[in-house]
Amino acid sequence: MKFSVKWIINGNINIESSSKEEAEKQIKQKLENIINNNKPDFEEVGAAAIQGSANLIK
Repeated sequence: MKFSVKWIINGNINIESSSKEEAEKQIKQKLENIINNNKPDFEEVGAAAIQGSANLIK
């Protein structure tokens, strides 16, 4: 039997940054480094995309 398994990873981190765009860039770079350093594992589990958005903490 063959199955299609869909999954979502949800995360949150609070960081100090000069702007929303810079905060998003910092986290994107960290995630891309993790993915690039573990490419075979991410390909094996079918990871296709990452996305995120920063929000100002009041």
